[in-house]
Amino acid sequence: MEVSDYNSWRYRLTKDYLKFIYEQLLVRHRYTMGLEKLPQKGERYFIVCNHQNTANDPLNIVFSLPQRQHICAMARANVFTVNPVFTRFLYWIGLLPAFRFGWEGADGLESNFDSFDIVAERINAGFPVIVFPEAGHTQGHYLDRFTTGTVRMAFHAAKFSAWKEDVKIVPTAHHYSDYFDLHTDFLWMIDDPISLKPYYKAYQDHPNNVMRDITHEIRNRIQRMMLDEGIDDYEEKDYLRCSALNPATLQQLTLPERLEADKRFINMLNEHPKKAEIIALTAQLKAKEQQTGVDDTTVALRPGWLKCVLWILVLLALLPCWVVSLWPQGICYSLPPRLIHEDKMFTNSYRYVMSALFLYPLFALLTLLVMGIGWGLWWQALVWILLWVPLGKFCWWYYQRLRQTKRNLYYLLKPGSIKEIETIRQRIRNIITI
Repeated sequence: MEVSDYNSWRYRLTKDYLKFIYEQLLVRHRYTMGLEKLPQKGERYFIVCNHQNTANDPLNIVFSLPQRQHICAMARANVFTVNPVFTRFLYWIGLLPAFRFGWEGADGLESNFDSFDIVAERINAGFPVIVFPEAGHTQGHYLDRFTTGTVRMAFHAAKFSAWKEDVKIVPTAHHYSDYFDLHTDFLWMIDDPISLKPYYKAYQDHPNNVMRDITHEIRNRIQRMMLDEGIDDYEEKDYLRCSALNPATLQQLTLPERLEADKRFINMLNEHPKKAEIIALTAQLKAKEQQTGVDDTTVALRPGWLKCVLWILVLLALLPCWVVSLWPQGICYSLPPRLIHEDKMFTNSYRYVMSALFLYPLFALLTLLVMGIGWGLWWQALVWILLWVPLGKFCWWYYQRLRQTKRNLYYLLKPGSIKEIETIRQRIRNIITI
């Protein structure tokens, strides 16, 4: 894609459509902190960030910026081999392949030089580029090692201007309220830019040392902003963080407030002298709650029969509306995750990409054909398609309420298991509050 194409009406219309679907399907609240720290439009800079949730990470950054600001991103090279038409589309929207040693091997790294040249061209044309220095996504709220490729690419862009123009690297971090559910909260935090111009001379003399030092600084800055639970005992720590044993879970906090509270909770846990015992008990608690079919918040709130019966009646009354809302929301929500065989972090990426590019356009066409050609109800079909946005949100709300009512019933119908769970919870609470 030529840089001039970013001003075309096709590109702007496509980006508007992709953002609209993304906001309606996946985002409930969006928070951005430090947007004023980004360099001015036209300056040369890279945006670097922690990488947790596959395609959602760059999309969330792109859609957090002003809609008319053009931005490019590096993406894993293997997605450019899916289909020639899809490959052209990826280049057209501003994605560039990143070849990684752990996936494409040493030979594949040679192909990065072509991408580096394109990145340098776009940076020097005033278009920011998103890079994830971990060279792959993690499986949760922790930070992996950084490669020096990002800094190398930034100096390569500076070399394109004969070392006359400053190139900056902006450390950023993002945080999700949930990786897998729809209509969740997203937070993007931005730190002060790192100017590379003061390092130009040192880089030309000792490139490896300079790249290592700057990469280390970038990683430290990102780690301070994000929730880094560490990979050791991650499943247990994250389960405990999301449980009602973490006081922040039952409080009405915004995502930025919850992030700071969770950081304090994880720090307390990591520094606790009886951490090993807490982790062991949390593993028991997680297994028992999953076996019983409840979550920890339900156990803490102790729902009663009256509230449960009232919600059952409400859900029964709204059932016809929910059935209607399942077209096409039910397929868009449930089909894409079924295609994932290994990496669950692709859940919402599959949902979004398949819904935006294939399922919503296909079902809109089918609706028009069936109601328009079949029944002559053209304007009713158009109204029906426009109602998909509010109906989609209702559909997901109903499903969430249905799941919670099911958990409430399990809590009420399995008193023996709940008593065992409460015993484990009390033991953990006693240790934590020491």
